[in-house]
Amino acid sequence: MPIPFCRFCYFSVMKKSILNTPAFRYIFEVIVIVFSVTLSFYIQDVLNDREKIEQKNKGLEGVLIELEKDNKSYGFTDLYNKQRINCIDSLFNLSYKFKPIYISGMWSNFEMVENKRFFDALISTGAIEYIKSNQLKSELSDYYNLEYMKLKSAIFSDNLCFNRFSERLTNFKIDSIKWNGMDNFTLHHFNPNDIKKIRNDTKLKSTALEWMMYMRMEIGYADDAKKRIQLIKKLINQELNN
Repeated sequence: MPIPFCRFCYFSVMKKSILNTPAFRYIFEVIVIVFSVTLSFYIQDVLNDREKIEQKNKGLEGVLIELEKDNKSYGFTDLYNKQRINCIDSLFNLSYKFKPIYISGMWSNFEMVENKRFFDALISTGAIEYIKSNQLKSELSDYYNLEYMKLKSAIFSDNLCFNRFSERLTNFKIDSIKWNGMDNFTLHHFNPNDIKKIRNDTKLKSTALEWMMYMRMEIGYADDAKKRIQLIKKLINQELNN
């Protein structure tokens, strides 16, 4: 019976001696450090993922607000361009009695306002990569790149025609200009002797016909954009509710 007891004592002493060696303490400390660092990295990754998901959700909520602004802008674009087209048609249709609104209603231009601050933030922060729906990511990219590009291109050509038309129109005499408030047209009253010349000017008419083409393009592109907005809004709401 005393022999097993001696063996136990021997192994106990050996265990204590191993545990007390500098090498063992060093290995143990390394294991503890590696575990702690790995755990801290894991926790940080979890926190980063949560932050990105929160940024994604807030970004998409912001995109919804900006899409609604675009939607209203496209509604104005449709009304504005149809009105300008009607004025051009009336100006050069000699069967209509001339009215100052024919020139004033078409003689204008505008710039496109880009509402994409929240989309740009999704890109710059990398939060867009946390969008689960690949379709949503694709539609957002197409909207802000393709639809915006189409509209900007048409508006750029629209403004070129406006400049050419304006340059030609300055050859004719304006007797007076009447401002009618923010919600009404500013009426340009040309000299009666020049009105017939304006309506028969081939360069003005050619420029106006080209101008109308870009106006119609803007109407079509705005309609395409509105349809894509409805799909994107649906996909965003699905993403936020999942």
